[in-house]
Amino acid sequence: MKHRRSIDLVASHEAVAAERETLATLPQWYVLHARCDACHHETRIDRRALAYRCGKDLSLAMIGLRLTCRSCGNRRGNHLLLGKLPQD
Repeated sequence: MKHRRSIDLVASHEAVAAERETLATLPQWYVLHARCDACHHETRIDRRALAYRCGKDLSLAMIGLRLTCRSCGNRRGNHLLLGKLPQD
């Protein structure tokens, strides 16, 4: 699946173990996106700001549970998406 900015979203065969991966262990070529289940608003998340605010040892699964939509305020069913930047 491709993001509208031509960033490849992680395919199922390249899935990252969200329970074990943290911001510290996630490779730098992955970018984080959040999608609201209610209004389908999607935005990119700044990894460094998130690590500063929540700690770099927080698992990706826990980040997904803490997401709040800035558009509609929804806190349930939001998704954390990983995008993979092209490597040269």
